[in-house]
Amino acid sequence: MKKSVFFSVISLFFVCIMSITAHAAGAVDACSVFTKADAQALFNEKVTSQKAQKASAPAGNMCTYFFKVKGSTYSVKLKISSSEEIKAEGIFMSARDVFDRQKKARMASADTSKKMRNIPALGDEAFWNGYDLWIVKANYVFVILAHPHLPGSFKSSETMEKAREQQDLNYSQKMAMTVLTKMK
Repeated sequence: MKKSVFFSVISLFFVCIMSITAHAAGAVDACSVFTKADAQALFNEKVTSQKAQKASAPAGNMCTYFFKVKGSTYSVKLKISSSEEIKAEGIFMSARDVFDRQKKARMASADTSKKMRNIPALGDEAFWNGYDLWIVKANYVFVILAHPHLPGSFKSSETMEKAREQQDLNYSQKMAMTVLTKMK
């Protein structure tokens, strides 16, 4: 009797541990990780609408917040994909696989490779491709696209594009810090 109770308790313990581990690496609601309040605080603008949706290639969840500034609409997007969702989709094997393949593809592009930057101290590894920020941490890959209003006037479109890229990177990194802190 004592042996059967002991083995039952041990079995229950392992089932609980396995379910906690599986949940920890599973689907995450992107709008719960980076909230409307977070978006408003970061951009110092009122969110006019938000959209939560399932994403693919890689599978995951995406949250987009929209802002209206001077008659134009701007947005910020967060996509979170877990290795579990990615593997179930059947295209990639894991978050690390997606990240590595995306990085390799962008490095192989003559145009994109010029804009590529490794971003230190974000997750396990991160890169900026001139448009969005990719981060891999543990069993998750995050894609962040911050595209807020760009104030000012510029001497040329090239100067404006450089300023836009730097601003978008700065906001994406700030957003990433919020996201990664919540995903600990």
